[in-house]
Amino acid sequence: MTPLHRKLLREFRQMRGQAIAIAAVMIAGIATMVMAQGNYHALSQTRALYYAEYRFADVFAGLKRAPLPLADAVRAIPGVREAEARVTGYANLEIAGFDEAVSGQIMSLPGPGDPGLNRVYLREGAMPAADDEIVLGEAFAQAHGLRPGDAVDAVLNGRRQGLRISGIGLSPEFVYQIRPGDVFPDFMRFGVLWMQRESLANAFDLDGAFNDLALTLERDASEGDVIDALDALLAPYGGTGAHGRD
Repeated sequence: MTPLHRKLLREFRQMRGQAIAIAAVMIAGIATMVMAQGNYHALSQTRALYYAEYRFADVFAGLKRAPLPLADAVRAIPGVREAEARVTGYANLEIAGFDEAVSGQIMSLPGPGDPGLNRVYLREGAMPAADDEIVLGEAFAQAHGLRPGDAVDAVLNGRRQGLRISGIGLSPEFVYQIRPGDVFPDFMRFGVLWMQRESLANAFDLDGAFNDLALTLERDASEGDVIDALDALLAPYGGTGAHGRD
């Protein structure tokens, strides 16, 4: 052993406390990184499974009004695998015991036997069976302590209507429930609701028409090309611009 090696060992023995502390910090850091990566991959896989099982759409588009047969032209766009023509609108809500202004976005549900896109996962209750029944977003329901069987009043297209909560649900489309124009979510003052399509279409004078689209794409489709074709198709109907899932 050379004198340099003996000097190194001597100094290492003198600093063994610091060396052990450094090694412990390195081990803890590596363990934390491995755990974080494992959690990230597990959450990513869970999210992907949730999106696939509840059929989260790839492309979305809003418009003013278009006849239902136009949906067939949307489905004929190269790269489109499936398209769902929906009805959506905003309403002022009145919650018993809460005096501040509340608004909500109401989405139509697919018809019987149609699996639809952006499916609703029920946390409580059941899907609407009557014209005045709704599924209420879980975050809003929890903020106000609402449960299936409770009632809310809504002003739909200038008309007041009583709505009964049949279920509490979630959807991949509204993981982050936020009112348009807001920076942060406010679950006390904004919620998402789902209603039977026919009832909602009648309320917003969209019988035989639609004002919202959700699409899934073929595996090798170009999202940009589909969006360009969709925007051109919807432009005469007040299209507001299609966008992808991201």
